[in-house]
Amino acid sequence: MSISDLRSAVLVAATLFVSVTAAHRRDVVDPGSDFLAALRTHCGKAFAGRMIDPQPADSAMGGRLLVMHVRGCGDTLRVPFHVGGNRSRTWVFTKTATGARLKHDHRHEDGSEDRVTQYGGDALAGGTAQSMAFAADSFTAALLPASRTNVWTVQVTPTQFVYQLTRTGSDRRFRVEFDLTKPVSVPPAPWGSK
Repeated sequence: MSISDLRSAVLVAATLFVSVTAAHRRDVVDPGSDFLAALRTHCGKAFAGRMIDPQPADSAMGGRLLVMHVRGCGDTLRVPFHVGGNRSRTWVFTKTATGARLKHDHRHEDGSEDRVTQYGGDALAGGTAQSMAFAADSFTAALLPASRTNVWTVQVTPTQFVYQLTRTGSDRRFRVEFDLTKPVSVPPAPWGSK
């Protein structure tokens, strides 16, 4: 084999490698980005929700108007969750190197942080563009020891947004579903926001 033939063979092999690598990169699935993109399609809109199978621990929410509002739709998505006139809760979704993160930002009416705030965790493996499960992180376990086994599952489909809490080894659960086909009036900003 001549040097020229060897160079040609190396060039063909390198071209094939680059082509296969580029094709593989196009096929790489990024569920965290896809999930946030699905949520981002509702930016600026608000939706009414309802609790499913409420528990006694959630009695303060009973009979109240439940509204989520997708706002702050940059790299970080902020989704305030209003319970009647209480605007203290915001779900905060951010992209991570391996998926997505969910944190709970709780504020007082004056905008100051609640003592119990910024708990949550990173998405578990196996998430999709429509569903992510977030396990409690070490910060959450230290802040709220009973919540150390919490898993928050969030689903975004074309018709529904679901926020669900389960606690492994416990009967604790919470689920609220929002109808994404019927936007409602945008509520006031959550406490601590402009």
